[in-house]
Amino acid sequence: MQPRTNAGRRTRNTVVLAMIVAGLWAGVALTRGASHPDESIPVGPVAHFSRAVELIRG
Repeated sequence: MQPRTNAGRRTRNTVVLAMIVAGLWAGVALTRGASHPDESIPVGPVAHFSRAVELIRG
């Protein structure tokens, strides 16, 4: 069996980190959806960016 390379470890760690982030994001999205059923409230990972754009535009 061939030993793992540093590139293989980095790839594995990146995939694991992406899965953890995706799981946390899904959990937060579900809890926000349950607590804020109003569709006019922006949710998701880019919601704060839309707020920043609104502030910049005035």
